[in-house]
Formats: sequence, structure tokens, C-alpha cells
Amino acid sequence: MAGLELLSDQGYRLDGRKATELRKVQARMGVFAQADGSAYLEQGNTKALAVVYGPHEMRGSRSRTLHDRAVINCQYSMATFSTAERKRRPHGDRKSTEMSLHLKQTFEAAVMTQLYPRSQIDIYVKILQSDGGNYSVCVNAATLAVIDAGIPMRDYVCACTVGFVDETPLADLCYAEESGGVSSLALALLPRGGQIALLQMDARLHQDHLETLIEAAMTACKGVSKVLDEVVRQHLQEVDVSSSTLEKGSSVSRPQDCVTTHNMGLLSDPNRRQALISLLTRLNAPICVVCYLAGMAWFMGLAFEPFTLRTYMSENAMGSTMVEERFPAGERALATGREFAAHKKKADGMPVDWLVKTMQARGLEVYTQSFSRTLPFPDENKERYLVKGTNVYGILRAPRAPRTEALVLSAPCSPGDNNNQAVGLLLGLAQYFRNQIYWAKDIIFLVNEHDLIGMQAWLEGYHHTNTTGMDWSPLQGRGGSIQAALSLELSSDVITSLDLVLEGLNGQLPNLDLANLFYAFCQKIGVLCTIQGKLQRNDWDTVSGYSHAIQTMMLMVMKQASGRPWGDHGLFLRYHIEAATIKGINSFRQYKTDATTIGRLLEGMYRKLNNLLERLHQSYFFYIMPSLSHFVSIGYYMPAFGLLAVILLLRALDLWVQFMTPPPRTEDGIAEVEQASPGVLSVLTPLVISHLTGVALYMLPVRFQEMAVEHFPVSETEAVVLTAIAVYTAGLALPHNTNRFLSGEGTEQGWRVLKLVAVLYLAVLLGCTALINFSLGFILALTLVPVAAFVTPHVPKVLSAFILVILSPACTLLFSVFFFQELQEMPVSLQDGWLLYLSVISQGILDHSLYGSLVYPLIALLVYPCWLIFWNILFWK
Repeated sequence: MAGLELLSDQGYRLDGRKATELRKVQARMGVFAQADGSAYLEQGNTKALAVVYGPHEMRGSRSRTLHDRAVINCQYSMATFSTAERKRRPHGDRKSTEMSLHLKQTFEAAVMTQLYPRSQIDIYVKILQSDGGNYSVCVNAATLAVIDAGIPMRDYVCACTVGFVDETPLADLCYAEESGGVSSLALALLPRGGQIALLQMDARLHQDHLETLIEAAMTACKGVSKVLDEVVRQHLQEVDVSSSTLEKGSSVSRPQDCVTTHNMGLLSDPNRRQALISLLTRLNAPICVVCYLAGMAWFMGLAFEPFTLRTYMSENAMGSTMVEERFPAGERALATGREFAAHKKKADGMPVDWLVKTMQARGLEVYTQSFSRTLPFPDENKERYLVKGTNVYGILRAPRAPRTEALVLSAPCSPGDNNNQAVGLLLGLAQYFRNQIYWAKDIIFLVNEHDLIGMQAWLEGYHHTNTTGMDWSPLQGRGGSIQAALSLELSSDVITSLDLVLEGLNGQLPNLDLANLFYAFCQKIGVLCTIQGKLQRNDWDTVSGYSHAIQTMMLMVMKQASGRPWGDHGLFLRYHIEAATIKGINSFRQYKTDATTIGRLLEGMYRKLNNLLERLHQSYFFYIMPSLSHFVSIGYYMPAFGLLAVILLLRALDLWVQFMTPPPRTEDGIAEVEQASPGVLSVLTPLVISHLTGVALYMLPVRFQEMAVEHFPVSETEAVVLTAIAVYTAGLALPHNTNRFLSGEGTEQGWRVLKLVAVLYLAVLLGCTALINFSLGFILALTLVPVAAFVTPHVPKVLSAFILVILSPACTLLFSVFFFQELQEMPVSLQDGWLLYLSVISQGILDHSLYGSLVYPLIALLVYPCWLIFWNILFWK
């Protein structure tokens, strides 16, 4: 009977509407001047007022703050006089809370909250008169209020309530229909994309009717969206008319443009954009010079202490150094080191049997690993071609844990009398640790032969990987997953200070908390500690103090840019194991640190690492340290590179504008057209040949060493280096003639297109490099950005060619060698510097083959070809 009352035989409803007909909608925007946005909407006899405040800072509990988007707060309420029953409706009742939650979910799907992180948007909706469809009217009114506030939305969000009577869907239900037992459904829609923001149905409905009811609701919502769009356009016309009457001569924007630009939060003025582009192109060269100088100044200012951050412990488990170190056997450890030296001299290498017996006597599970590696060419620094050796390691099993995690303490067995004291101290610590019961992690004591090669073999065997083609025997014993590692290097019985080495393979650095832990225990125990061999100074406000800090920072930058591991710890970082090398040096005669003190320092560090419940991750992985007590985070040093990268983008913009600008017209009004437009081959061929030259530079030096040795009186290493230099030099003469064979004389548009491609290519290349290895990316940017910015075919050839050669990757490496020696306060002569330069080239190629260093292939396959393209542009005509 209820269905017959709600829908007549002729298809009319109680209020005279047809089944799919909407109630009359009237609305106004901007009804409250105090709010950021407001709207009043009538839908039939249901009337609602919506007010929006924000975006603004979070209010109340800060725990609700979202770091990637804004928080939307919705509050729904009904006026006392909104219904025939006059009763006071308290805030926070079940119905209001439920409606507020539905509104919040609806607008979270429509508002672009990611544009306003750590902020809050408040939406207040009040029903002034209720006649059904309260949720729908609230959503429609709030949509207008959000648009009036200028908050970006993905689309209008429109809502409508539909019901089902006698197999017929009814759109936009009134109160009589809702209370008449109709199965109703409320739906909020983003009409342009057809996305449903919210769907609510409280009554029971057969599933065969659900799809029909949803389609009817979506059709009704699209009808509502047209009405809301007309309201927005009318409001904008009123605003434009009022603004034009107040300000004479101002242009009135078209309503259809303003809907998407102002109210939808996408500001875009073509005239202003064109003026900005014109300004950037007109002042392009001065802006580029200013950015370059600003980038260098920013970088040099990073060493100034007020611009740096003081180091602090981020990991809670390592936050205090309140442990009692009791290691007593420093002198016994030195005696063990001397005994190790005697057996090493007797065995003419690694005393494997003696080490196995000594570790077993200290209660460790002892295992050995043999390995061999054929070098691509002899390493003349150590005069070896085929490397064979054995690693010896002992595992102290954790007595208080399930043995799923481990720590590593290593000491390389170096040739001669080097590092014997470190092996002795390692064995002394193993005996002392064996008597303690508080260990929750396995501790692995490793003595590796042949330094980095032995460490590489052990790590590959431990992790079941073989990335370098090395031959090694499988490990017979393993501990848990390695959490952290320290490598110990002591050069003599007398140690004046401990130096911390952080730079690893490809510029990787350990978590900063590992360096903080070392510095904290050095401060506690009173050990003199250094970084880059430089002491800590407090006179940062003097010229000498700043010079000391900048030298320390530049040494770290140069070492990180080299991409080579500067200690055995450097290979651990590839496996996401935080590791560092502690070197004992004898440079400051007025200080002295005995072996017992060093043992206590290591004991304290390992006891703190033993407390870790997870890997080190709280602190920074990207940083630069001008001293052990201060660091520069990635957020501080990246702007220096960003200022250099902006130059490339500005030059690319200038080239694009020149390329898109129509040619000038003659007095007859006829445009001057070039005789030949840039062909694809004339631009593509230099790119291909430059990269083929890079491939030759990467592959030929090692492959042609035997041929070079047969025909020239040189060694294998000299053959590799000289072949690389020959290929590099030949590349200067080859690419710049290619365009002449293809199209005769190079066209003006041709070099511009080529330079545009090269500039964008260099920007991407340097950006990716800086994200992985900031130091390498910044040094390359310092030399390549000026080349990319100002080289053209119209500059003086001889002077420009000289400058390009000076700023080429090879000369950059040569200058870096001399500069690095100056920073270490060990200057070299031109002849010694040249020999050192050749050694650096061979070592870079060797590091790539042995350990996977990426610096040599990066320079040969990407950086050098990119530089050749600019060389080609210089000789385009």
C-alpha cells in the first residue's frame, strides 16, 4: 500500500514530480565574508549552510598530523527549528557523528589533500530545514563552499538519494518518501570520471535491483553537477563584474577559464608565463653566472660550523655510553700480535694453522675459506697477477639469543709488518668476549688475507653471491644476519690517535649513528680521535679553523667521489651492512693510546651494537662530515648541486625558445628560411658515434693489452693505461667531422637541437649521479656545467677548445690528483703527480673489475660521450 501512495498510476509522486525528476535546486556562494569559503543551498524544502576554514595549521592533538597530506575535519549538525519536532540536538550524538564521518570520507576522495601536507581543512555543515536527503544536500553545499575557498578538487562531488517503488527508481527523495518504507540509497559521485566517492544503503534490497538503482543515482548526480556548475559560473561573473567596477582598466577573465584556474586551484596566466619566460631568456647568461657562483659559495659555506648540525645519537638502543668497559689484556694482545708476526714471517704469508689453533684455544668455532682471483692485468702497486689466499674466521655463538643476528670484527693480514697488532688485539678481544654472558648476537672474528680481495671472497661466500667471478670455497660455518661490522687497522705498537674511515664502494656511507657511536666512546674514554687524519678544532670562527674544516670536508668529498672502498669495511656496505674502519695512526707525538684503551673502546661499541633490536636506520645515510662532532645532511648540501643543475635547465629553456621562435622577416615581409633544416641523421649520428667512442674506451684497454705488450716495450698495466689515453685522445678528432659527411655544412638549427638534447641528457646524468654519489656528481657538475652552458659554434675556436680540454673528465681527474695530495699535506712534483695519475687510472679500472666500482664505466660510457657531444657542437661548422 505504501508503494501505491508514493507513486500514482500516471507515474507522478506525492509532490507532483516524475520518477527521475530532481527537486528544484537554488544556491549562493560566498555568503559569509569571515570564512575562507561558504555556500547556502536549497534542494526542495531541505536547506543547508556550509562553511570552510583552511587549509591552516593543525589544531588540537599533533598526533593527528599527516606528513604527506592534509587532514579533513567535518562536522554536521541540525538546527533546533529544522524539523517540525522542536528539540535540542546535542553535538556528538550518534546520527551527527555518523553523518560527519560520511562527509569526511566523501571529501577525502575529492579534495587534493596532497597539496597541503601537515595542515587541516575544516568543513562545517548545518541543516536549517530538513525535508529529506540531508546527506545529499550537505555534500552539494559543502562542494560549493570548498570551491569558494579555492581548495583544489579533482572534480565536483555531487550526491543524491534514490529509492525503489514498484520496480521504479525514484530520484531525490523527500522526507515523506524516505519515511514511507522505501528502500533508499545515498550516493556521492565525481561525475567527470564516474568515480563513486561514497555509497550508503541502510534498508534491504534485492541484488537484482541494485545495479538499476545505482545507475539512477549516478544519472541524478550528473544532473546536480550541471546545476552546481551553473552556480559557480554565475558567482564568478558576479565577482568579475564587481572587481572590474572597483578597478578601472582591469581585464575581466572568462568564467569558463576561472572555473578551472581559480576555484579549482590551478592558477595559470598565459601572459604572466610568457613574461616570465621572456625575462629568463633575456637574463639567461647573468642568471647562470649567479647560480654558478652561488652554488660554489653554498658548498664552501657547508664547512662553516654555524651552518652544520651537531652530531647526536638517533638510535634509542645506543643513546647512552653508560657501560663499564673492563678489557684488561692490552699488553697480552700486543704479545700475541708479535707472535702472529713471527709465524707470518715463517710461513711467508698467512699463518693459517697457527690462527686456527689460537682461535680454537679461545673457545671459538673456527673455519677457513680458500680463494683465488686472476686479475685482468697485474696490480703494480703490489706486484701480483694471480691472487691466492685463505681467510680464517671464528664464531662466538650468542649464549642468550636464537643466533639470528651477528656482528663482525675483522683485521686484514697485510704484507710485511703492517697490522700485526690489530690481529693480536682481535684475538685478545675474542678471548675476553668468550668469558662474557651478555651477548645477544653472534660475533664473528675474521682475519682476511690480501685485504679487499679476501674480504670480497668472504662476503660473497657468506651471502651466497658471486658478482665478480672470483673462485672461493663455500663457507662451512655461518652466524646470523650481519647487523654491523668494524675493521681494525693498527700500524705500530705506539698509537697516538684513532682515525675513522667511512667511505665505501661507490661512495656509500654507513649510517651516521655508527660514527656517532665511535665519537661518543672516544669522548668518554679520552681517546684522541680524527677523521680524514684531521684533529677536532673548536676555533671555527677563525680563518685557520675554517680552513681546517674545509680541508677535512674536501678530503671526504674527494674520497667519496673516487668510488673506491677506502678500507675493508667498504665492501660490507654493498650488502646493507653498516660498517667502518678504525685506523690507529702515529702522527701526534704528544699523545699516546695503549692497546688496553683501544680494546675497551671496541668493547663498549660492541656492547652497544649488541643492544640493537633492528638494523641501524634512525639516522642519516647521506651526509658530509667537516669534523666528527658536526655533519652536513643531504638537505643542506643538495642545494649546492641544485644551483648548478638549474643552469642546465635555464640553458635548455633558452634553446627551446630560440628553436620555437619563428625566423625574422625581411622588409618584403617574407620570412628568412634556412637552406637546410636539421635532419635526423645529422643530429643522431654524433650521439651514436660519441657513445661508440665511450664503449671503445670502456672495452679496448683491457682487451688490447696483450697486443700492446707484443708491439711496444711496456708492461701490461702501462699498456692498459696508455690504450685508454689513446682512445680518449682519438675521440677528440673523430666525432666532430661526422655531420660534414652526412649533410655538408652543419645547419644553425641542427646544433641547437643537438645541444638541447645534450644539455637535458647531462642534467639527467648529473642528477642521477648526485643522488647516488653526491661528491662525484658535484665535482663533475663544477667542470661540465660551464662547458654545457656556453659552448656554441660561434665562439673563438682555439680558446674554447683549450677551455673544453681543461674542463674535460680526464683533466678533471688530473687536477683532482694534485688537489688531493695538497689536501693531505703531501704535495708532489709534476712528474710524480703524472705517475700517480696513471696509477689512479689503472686502479680505477682494476676496482671496477674486482669489486664492481661504477666510476670507470660511468665516466667511459656516459660522461665522456656527453662531453664529446659538446666538443662536436664547438666544431659544428
